[in-house]
Amino acid sequence: MQQLTAQTYKNFLHKQDDIILVNTDIPVTPLKARQLVDALCNGSGFSQLAPDWGADRYQVMLVKQDIRCLLCIEWLCEAVWLEPTGTTDIHRLWHTLLAG
Repeated sequence: MQQLTAQTYKNFLHKQDDIILVNTDIPVTPLKARQLVDALCNGSGFSQLAPDWGADRYQVMLVKQDIRCLLCIEWLCEAVWLEPTGTTDIHRLWHTLLAG
């Protein structure tokens, strides 16, 4: 699959119920995981807060003004997705991501 970049990230997003899938290859190293988050943030205008590494997962809070979401990378289930948090709902998060 094509590399996720700041210019192409919108093509990789798919809203699905209460999450937004990031349909790209699972990062194979911690550096690649951080690069994926950087590309998503660069394209959408979000800032990164509070990264959390686990044995098989990486999560980082993304913030843009009063919109918050959690980016999750799970190696066991080979998935990358965004979850709205706090008062942010999925529709507002979706529109903010697409607006860039």
